[in-house]
Amino acid sequence: MALMLWLPVGVKAQVLSPFHRQWEFGAFGGMSSIGGNTNITAYARTIGLKFAFASELGFRVTENLGQHWGTTLEYSFSNQPMTVTNLADAVPSFQIGQAVHRFAYDILYYPRSRSYRIRPYVFAGPGVTLFYIYKNTKTAAAALGIWPSDPWKANANWGGGAKFLVIDHVAINAQFSGTISSVPRYGLPKTSLFNEGENVPLSSPHGLMLNGRFGIGFVYQWDTP
Repeated sequence: MALMLWLPVGVKAQVLSPFHRQWEFGAFGGMSSIGGNTNITAYARTIGLKFAFASELGFRVTENLGQHWGTTLEYSFSNQPMTVTNLADAVPSFQIGQAVHRFAYDILYYPRSRSYRIRPYVFAGPGVTLFYIYKNTKTAAAALGIWPSDPWKANANWGGGAKFLVIDHVAINAQFSGTISSVPRYGLPKTSLFNEGENVPLSSPHGLMLNGRFGIGFVYQWDTP
């Protein structure tokens, strides 16, 4: 107590008052669920795409701008298999092993200033997703006359969360987020050999893909000189 009374005012403020720093690097883990009206129509047949529930890992780099705004760049990865249904009479279903790589750039808004220990926030921004199909899946698909590709999809992101400053420079972050995009074609297939040996083109996919995510992570914060 005597030490606290002796410290200069500026030093006491640093000891007693939390303050979120300008820059942040955070690593997180969580869950990813992809749903929505996701299918492809081909010669009077509706091909369905069903995604498995998956775990997710990622990191973010954030710059806090002033007291209430910020920007963040995020990368995340999930191993998210997909089952293709009603592909053909001879192939009623086929499982595709894939890695989903997400890249996003978001604008954040904090209702509370950086002097609060707990800072809720909301965000929105653009992003892009790579659906990378594993080599063993492509080999198995080729044996059935299917040649899937690795599609990229642009998407829109939004969500919210909160940061809790545990000690100076170290925080815990919890975040809910969602992304929406059109349905990837996957090259399933550009032409089909299932209609009595005749190549029949597939139509474009239709519907919307919704990706809900939740993650918890640790954040390191610092200021530039």
